[in-house]
Amino acid sequence: MIRRQMDVHLRFRRLSALAVLVLWLGSAPCLAQARLQVLVLFDEDNDLPGMVSIHRGLRDTLVKEFGDGIGFYTESLQLTQFRERDSDSILNDFLRRKYEGERLDLVIAVMEPSLDFLLRHRDTLFAGTPIVFCGLDSTEVEGKKLPADVTGVMMKRRFAPTVDTVLALKPDTRQLFVVGGSSRFDRRIQSIARRDLEPVANRVAITWLTTQPMNELLATLADLPPRSAVYYLTLFTDGSGQPFVTHDALKRVVEAANAPVYVSLDQYVGTGAVGGNVYSVRTLGVETAHIASRVLRGASPETIAPQAVSPYVPMFDWRQLVRWNIPLERLPRDSVVQFRKPSAWHTYRWYIVGGVSLFLLQSALVIALLVHRAQRRRAERARHESELRRRHAEEEALRQRDELAHALRLTTLGELTASIAHELNQPLTAIAANAQAARQLLRTDRANPDLPEALEDLEDDSIRAAEIIQRLQVLFRKKPGTQAVLDINAVIDDVMNLLGSDLRNRRIQVNFTRCNASPRVLGDSVQLRQVMINLIRNAEDAITQSGSEPRQIDIDIRTPEPAAIVMDIRDSGAGVAEEELERIFEHFVSSKPQGLGMGLAISRSIVEAHGGKIWASRNAERGLTLHVQLPLAQGAAA
Repeated sequence: MIRRQMDVHLRFRRLSALAVLVLWLGSAPCLAQARLQVLVLFDEDNDLPGMVSIHRGLRDTLVKEFGDGIGFYTESLQLTQFRERDSDSILNDFLRRKYEGERLDLVIAVMEPSLDFLLRHRDTLFAGTPIVFCGLDSTEVEGKKLPADVTGVMMKRRFAPTVDTVLALKPDTRQLFVVGGSSRFDRRIQSIARRDLEPVANRVAITWLTTQPMNELLATLADLPPRSAVYYLTLFTDGSGQPFVTHDALKRVVEAANAPVYVSLDQYVGTGAVGGNVYSVRTLGVETAHIASRVLRGASPETIAPQAVSPYVPMFDWRQLVRWNIPLERLPRDSVVQFRKPSAWHTYRWYIVGGVSLFLLQSALVIALLVHRAQRRRAERARHESELRRRHAEEEALRQRDELAHALRLTTLGELTASIAHELNQPLTAIAANAQAARQLLRTDRANPDLPEALEDLEDDSIRAAEIIQRLQVLFRKKPGTQAVLDINAVIDDVMNLLGSDLRNRRIQVNFTRCNASPRVLGDSVQLRQVMINLIRNAEDAITQSGSEPRQIDIDIRTPEPAAIVMDIRDSGAGVAEEELERIFEHFVSSKPQGLGMGLAISRSIVEAHGGKIWASRNAERGLTLHVQLPLAQGAAA
């Protein structure tokens, strides 16, 4: 019994589900048919600011009315850009083929050129589909005989109120230059403007700039007389027939004009124009959507008379008011001012509130922290004293290093006394000989041609002796080091000149390979010369102790990376063991019987103080190579 009841219950549930499915399938075509399809036809690009505003007003209003039950198609005819004789028929054929299989419930024609296009091809394009137009001037609709299924929203264009605004903002304005284009739509707007501006012609001189090519127009606007103003209408085609996007043309006009530019459409505010008594194109789209909604709900277009709306509002760009020194007090009472720089309170009010709150909190914390102030100050005093002791210790260590380096220079120069004396003896002997020869020539024959040469040799030898003494003075001096940009090639040349006599006495050949880039480093010239003297003297001693051939020192300069330079001093001496390579830089470590063991240690401290490093490596055959790396002076590399 229970099983029989369950079978009946399952059969009932299956029949119920099947009935629901049949009902849904039967109603699906009805649901698909309930979705409305609307085509919005623009005469120009639908991404222009004015078209975008109209389109947004249309869509927002219709979507609010029908929700998901409405769909949109959009087309841009771009009639002013394609004006060839057969482009109209090509565009008609394109739209007919594109929408041949689509069911359209309504076509919305934005602006008069798109409506004229639809009326020209009424028999072949969207036949039987009602049309709602948007943005036609009321004077134009009065002269048209519209079909019964066509209605829409007209706009009453007014241009005189903006001129009244211009004279209110700039009472000293004497001339008004009206800028427009030469297309059919431009000329139609100009004809309306001419009629509307007739009453104000006795208050300001009006000049129409509507037939010039763009370049001539911009040149004229750049040289307007004082107390002038510019009124921009539309410019889809200039006087030479070149097409333009009217917003782009307005930007060029604003950039060139030496007077403020006024407009009559809200879509132009923000492109550089001051503003004016402008027409709200978004309101135009909203009103058109209301009529479209009535047609989509079944109302016959012939029962809906075309409506004229005139939503004008005084609207201005705050940035341009500031640019042309127009006081805000002169604006009409109900003016809309866009792009106004917000006040400090409006922009930073939350920061100000947060700052005041933080100040109060900090005040409370300060009061609480006063209890611990004494301990904190004692700790800071202790840290300060510790820092002073550390700095004093560093300064003392630096002073002792400089003292030791100076002593090492004196010791090195003492060892070079014989070589230096020989180096000085040569120019001094030459000076004496040349002076004696010059005196003898003066006694015998003052016109002797050898006399200038003897005097020239005398001068050269005296300069040579002075340079030797100057080098010695530099190395003998004892004063705080100074940082300067140094040419490494010149530093090594100077050291080689100082050690040249000693190297020749020891029969040691030096090969110096200069760097073509003339590398420069920032450092102390005396300290870097001492480093090179120490390294070359160590190489001399190593070669002398080995007593073998060849007796040669190679000095190479290379730049392994863009910001550093490396000097390699390679000798042919006996070298050191691999495990001794790092130890030779320690204090009091020397392989020479009379050595102090301080030369390489001091050299390392000097190089590291200059931001570099020094190390040693064994040569493949024999001898040792000392490497010195220094950072290049910033921006000083050749």
